[in-house]
Amino acid sequence: MEFSKKIVETTEEIFNTMIFMEVTAADPFERGKQALGCHVSAMIGLTGGFSAMLGIHCPEAVGMAIAGAMLGMEIEEIDADVKDALGEIANMVAGGLKERFAAEDINLELAIPTAISGKSYTIASPKRSNRVIIPFTIEQGQFFIEMKYNLN
Repeated sequence: MEFSKKIVETTEEIFNTMIFMEVTAADPFERGKQALGCHVSAMIGLTGGFSAMLGIHCPEAVGMAIAGAMLGMEIEEIDADVKDALGEIANMVAGGLKERFAAEDINLELAIPTAISGKSYTIASPKRSNRVIIPFTIEQGQFFIEMKYNLN
């Protein structure tokens, strides 16, 4: 289903046209456990043609830079504005994926995004889930778009 390709295309489109930040994608992680070292994440569920959870995971400085660029203001701490901005980015990426999959007659519905922050947290999903994580780099550092999915 080309999950990685669709995620990269959608993320690049959103960052270039709506956030006005240049992003560069690296090769995806598709196996194993990766410790991402991130302090703020936003996630959104997708259901329909398949079930998935899409997440954006950022270190503090990267999350603040992305939110600041999106909101057009200086951000000095992880606050509700950062969480809301990252939740909206997760929503936009999921919406872009929904559109790309609809072109293949795979219909999806989106849930409401959720954001969390902290110094140490784990996000779990069913053991049989497939997983792809794509590292993206912006001037301020690296962030990750992750998709955990189960084909119906």
